[in-house]
Amino acid sequence: MNTTNNPVDDSFLWTIPRPDWQQWEKKRKAKLWQAVALLCELEPSRLESLGVPGMLDTLFVQPPPKFNSLLGLAKTGIGAGLLTPVKLDPEHLEESEIDLTAFASWANAKTLPFPEGFPWQPEMNLQLTGWPWGRHETDLLRKLARAADLFWKQYDPTEPSSAPTNEQVIKWLVDQKVAKRTAEVMATILRADGLPTGPRK
Repeated sequence: MNTTNNPVDDSFLWTIPRPDWQQWEKKRKAKLWQAVALLCELEPSRLESLGVPGMLDTLFVQPPPKFNSLLGLAKTGIGAGLLTPVKLDPEHLEESEIDLTAFASWANAKTLPFPEGFPWQPEMNLQLTGWPWGRHETDLLRKLARAADLFWKQYDPTEPSSAPTNEQVIKWLVDQKVAKRTAEVMATILRADGLPTGPRK
């Protein structure tokens, strides 16, 4: 029987599966602690089943050090105004709701590594870098960027019907004096990965 005050060896608890990225990539928001878990390549539901983050200070069940460290850093980011929650929980910052793209942008600014398969990409500062090829631009690149903004800005991966059809994009590009074959290629480049073909429902 362990009669000391030392924490129990709970290393066996941390055989945590990697996140199911195919399921998570459909989500646009998460709690701050969930976003941190994903950045640590830990499945949030497994952490939650162990009482994390509600038991962060418990003597017997401690999250991995990397998780603790990054969660503290993210909470500091909220306090400093560098990471703006969609819905702030001032008493329990880890429960605040975060836009996952905004979280990725914050993590990227902190030069934190992204695990393989992490679905959300940081937003680029277009005023500083251009989109997405730096400061190089041509007439066709400007039209490609404009088409992306016009047709894909409001696209929601969980709502396939929110995606434009290739024909809509092609018609607009042709109206902008882009050759039809070039317009077809540009529309294909802009098309969201994995989007089913056929009529929108």
